Amino acid sequence: MIRALIIALAFVTAVPVVHAQPGLGPAAADKREKIKKKIRALRAYTLTEELSLDETTAGRLFPVMAKYDDELDRLIVQRADIERRLKAAGDLKDPRALDHLIDEAVANQHAFWDSQERRLVELRKILTPAQIARLLVVLPAIERKIQNQLQRAVRGGGPGRRALAGSGFDDDDDIAPDPRPRVK
Repeated sequence: MIRALIIALAFVTAVPVVHAQPGLGPAAADKREKIKKKIRALRAYTLTEELSLDETTAGRLFPVMAKYDDELDRLIVQRADIERRLKAAGDLKDPRALDHLIDEAVANQHAFWDSQERRLVELRKILTPAQIARLLVVLPAIERKIQNQLQRAVRGGGPGRRALAGSGFDDDDDIAPDPRPRVK
């Protein structure tokens, strides 16, 4: 347990600071970075425990994760910009401009998949097959939690706030599922 915390703290200090994102004020970008660091430290701790990582393996794993985090973050920012422009696409009169925007969205998605595939190739050189199998189960859930937390930070929401309140969509980051509402 202590070993895992030391590894997580070492990871936090090694995480490079990402540049402020377009459209965010300095306070929101700073808040996002602080939350990102905390969540990535929690991810490091969780992966250390879930994958039963020794110090050597963790020392090789987390720099690879950080490298791809930066790349995936950049692609997510691009995706958000593309989605914003797609929402306003009804105003576009030029079919070529619309086709270009669609091509950008497809290229962004391919780049995202390619990055994830390259990350997996590198991780397979570090982890055992059993650890990779476990990673494929655990990592997507952790990354969803990271995105939910970061989106909340950007929106200024707190733990009690839901993006899709009342929709039944469970987008929070707790481990246990929310209880189903009672039918009266």
